[in-house]
Order: sequence, then C-alpha cells, then structure tokens
Amino acid sequence: MATTRLRKTFAYPDSDSEPSDLDEEHQEALLSSLRDQDNARSQLYLQVYLVVPIIAALYYLYAMFTASTARQTLISVLSLSSLLCTIGILYLIPIGAAIGKGKKPLYRVEAEKSPVERYLPTLNAALAGMLCLSAIASWRRGMMEDALRGTGPAIVSGFTMLSRQQLRPLDLEGLKQARYELKGA
Repeated sequence: MATTRLRKTFAYPDSDSEPSDLDEEHQEALLSSLRDQDNARSQLYLQVYLVVPIIAALYYLYAMFTASTARQTLISVLSLSSLLCTIGILYLIPIGAAIGKGKKPLYRVEAEKSPVERYLPTLNAALAGMLCLSAIASWRRGMMEDALRGTGPAIVSGFTMLSRQQLRPLDLEGLKQARYELKGA
C-alpha cells in the first residue's frame, strides 16, 4: 500500500512569538554572563596548567638533592629556577586581551608593563635555551640523563606559554561595539 506524504504550507513567523532583537538589559546581561563564564573557565584552566610546572619543579628539587655530580646539581638548580620563573609568569603576570588593529598602539601597551612583565619571559626563555644547549653537549658526550634533565624546563616552559596564549580573555569591547540598539516603539 502506497503512503502519501503531506507537506505543510509555508507560514511567515509571527513577530510576537520570538523577538529577534535583544533590548539593552538583555545585551548587558548576556555580556556580563559571557564575562563571568570566561573568567571562571580561565581560572580553572590556569589552575590545571599550573600543575605541570609544579610537578616538574618537585622533580628537579628532588634531583637537586640526589645528584651525584656538581654538574647534575647545577643543571637541577638552573632547571628549578627556570620552572619557578615559568610558574611566576603563568600565575603572577596578568593575561591581557588580544589587541586588535587600531585599538591601542603597541608601544603604549609595552610602556604600561612592569619590568617583570617585560623581561621575565625573555630571561626565562634564555635560561631554558641555555639548558637546551647544555643538554645537547651532554647528549654528544653520551650522558643521556643530563640531556633529559636539561630539556625538561624548555618543554614545560613552551607548553605553559602556549597554554597561556589560549587563556586570553574574550574581546568584550568588540562585542560591545557590535551590539545594536533596540529600534522601534
């Protein structure tokens, strides 16, 4: 037996059923809700990402006291200081919003930063790079344990800097500019 399928006729949506525009109160409530959700999510991920350098720092603290040579002790101390700088960068330096074109000149943004905000990431990267060079030298000499210890801070620092870039807050200024005013009666 053949069945027939009936189609519904097209009907324009009622203007009373769903308002397509949000009034100013709803826009403000939506923006504040987005801001609160973004802040809460950023804080959660920040705490999760802090676990990695803290665990690595505990390992290097243990390695510093159990090192058999002065070279291993020095690598552990330098690695520990690099990881503590990484923790400081991740936890203490605020994560700024992405700066769009024409919003604020870059030289003004850099001038507003404290010396710690300006120089600590660069100095930490230099220390991690120096440890990587030491790891390459250790690897060429056949000391694999020292080579692995030397590369740890660079890997952890790279991971945390990448994750820190992902924690940037939402661009709420762009959303505020894009919102529309309720028109009509």
